[in-house]
Amino acid sequence: MTRHIFMLILAGSLSLPVCVPAQDTFLYNKGKSFDNIPSLQMDHCIELDKLSTTVLYERHTPKNQQTLSYRINLPVYIRGVFLSRDFRHGDHGWPNNTNRLLPWVFNQLNDITNTDYQGIPSNGQPSVMGDAIIIEKNDGRYLYAKVLSGDNSISWFKVNSDGSLMLYVSTLGHDALPKQVPLLLTEQAGSIYEVLRLSYKSLIANKSVSTLKVRDEKEYFEAFDYLGWCTWEHYHADIDEAKIEKDLTTIEMSGIPIRYILIDDGHIASNDKHQLISLTPDVKRFPNGWENLMKRKNENGIKWFGIWYGLSGYWTGISAQNELPEAVKRNLYLHNGSLLPGKSTKDIKSFYKYYVKTLNGYGFDFLKIDNQSFTLPLYMGGTQVVRQAKACNLALEEETHRQEMGLMNCMAQNILNTDNTQYSAVTRVSIDYKKFDENMAKSHLFQSYTNTLLQGQTVWPDHDMFHSSDSICGGLMARSKAISGGPVYLSDSPDEFVREYIEPLIDQNGKLFRPKAPAIPTPESILTNPLQSGKAYRVAAPTGDEALALICYNLNTSVKNQTVTANISKADFGLKSAWNKTVEESGNRVLIYDWQTGSAEELITDKKIELKGFTDRLFHLCPILDGWAVIGLQDKYLSPATVEILSRNKYLLKLKVLSSGILKVWVEKNGNQELRSILINAPQEIIINK
Repeated sequence: MTRHIFMLILAGSLSLPVCVPAQDTFLYNKGKSFDNIPSLQMDHCIELDKLSTTVLYERHTPKNQQTLSYRINLPVYIRGVFLSRDFRHGDHGWPNNTNRLLPWVFNQLNDITNTDYQGIPSNGQPSVMGDAIIIEKNDGRYLYAKVLSGDNSISWFKVNSDGSLMLYVSTLGHDALPKQVPLLLTEQAGSIYEVLRLSYKSLIANKSVSTLKVRDEKEYFEAFDYLGWCTWEHYHADIDEAKIEKDLTTIEMSGIPIRYILIDDGHIASNDKHQLISLTPDVKRFPNGWENLMKRKNENGIKWFGIWYGLSGYWTGISAQNELPEAVKRNLYLHNGSLLPGKSTKDIKSFYKYYVKTLNGYGFDFLKIDNQSFTLPLYMGGTQVVRQAKACNLALEEETHRQEMGLMNCMAQNILNTDNTQYSAVTRVSIDYKKFDENMAKSHLFQSYTNTLLQGQTVWPDHDMFHSSDSICGGLMARSKAISGGPVYLSDSPDEFVREYIEPLIDQNGKLFRPKAPAIPTPESILTNPLQSGKAYRVAAPTGDEALALICYNLNTSVKNQTVTANISKADFGLKSAWNKTVEESGNRVLIYDWQTGSAEELITDKKIELKGFTDRLFHLCPILDGWAVIGLQDKYLSPATVEILSRNKYLLKLKVLSSGILKVWVEKNGNQELRSILINAPQEIIINK
């Protein structure tokens, strides 16, 4: 049983109760809940609708307090989304958000506390402890609020059973909060896109609560521009040198231009507690280390290799009986049964310098660093918990950047992770994808696109690996990967690749055709649960020089909603301003191109689309200018991304076509309209006359 000591201190003219928790309050273990931790509840209430500052601070923290709590008053609202992980009895819980940050839609906030809440069938019920909230107010404006971390503090929201909202801030240890701590960030605007843009602009600008940069200011690692392959879903942890060597040969013989290999879990030298012993791979599985695999690198074939590791070593840190160099061992300390990097920031930096240098030295080009969100729980219950966990993230970012290695973040949906991607440009936004699981695939899409609204401000979203051989949704998932703009890496057995789903993603060299920005839900789809709504779900992304790609889904799980309709209107073309407010879209005539049927028409009245069962429909909206509309190569998912528009006038069009295929161009002349098909045998510049 947790013990608490209560006493009184003077804070100004008020006598406040002080709650000093016993030191084990925040020690983390599986199945432990932090829903009702002891805290000092502050007298004043936070009125979200009346805040005059974007980042709210507590500037007079009462002395000797580990945890404070605040009542929050929400404005009158119509509906909203609460973002938290799901609750699974007996499992790890908050703050180990892993990849499980999920959107929980509500009409009243206490909806998500009801046992009959209709959430996401493939997941548990909502966790009441979360990171962010989006609400549509009665006046038509939108409010966004998110929690923050400080130098040694972290905040979080909690939804009570009566629908009231609380904010907590804590050290998550047995040391006291600093005198000043950040509490939350909040913003209001007339559209969801604008409120999120303004919020993340403020977050990025405030270096006391984040080390973020906007997505477009970051360098995108070259390998992620190409098609890859990952060992995980094919083998899970059952990998070895011989299996991977065999698969590399099969990949090379397949004719599919896979350009990088990601070696996932299963290679790590570890003990039965899932603790790291050495950065040398398991000698039973990889008797030659990585030497033979690195010899398979080919400038025109498999050019890059990536390797999977955990942020804190392995799943639960580092073994006390490890084989690390003595100088590295001195940078570790024992806490709650695990050796961890630290305690000083200097020691943490030294550990990650060794960590990255070692893997770089083996010949790996990029790292997939997993289990990032669990690093904070490993430190919990000690001192300087938040500072140390955050320092691990920062040191990893700094070292991969300094040593010019790519970085793919995974299980990184704690705010210490999401708010500190200083250099890395890719983060997973979803739970693991599983083939042949329809409900999980629907949840995967809903979660991925919604999280991209937030994380996509600063990184490209990783929608996880996929199986082209998935008979339920192989093609559908391929299109979602294409429009995501993030890395695309297969995980089929190489002898099961389905070429018809893979080739529309890439050119002949394996380079992906990517959108200008990651796909996000259209406004009407953001504050609804598409698995339960009975409505279509739509996402869009700017593609090519001037087009908008739009996918309509039926993600409903109910039998009665196996057929739904979606509308596409000319006004949808204006969604491009969600990514670039300087875009002038008014007055344009718009062509709608149906990728599946290859048909095109001017979009004058709304086009109604019927979606039967778990399905998708991909469209491209292209402006008609000077009697031309450029669609691009018809056999590639992101057709407009396959061409560059060099110039045009009323008589001719000059294009740079980036791959071979059938080029589609809309041509208007003397009152006639034609969807012209032009055979392109190789990448080239062409001039088309009317």
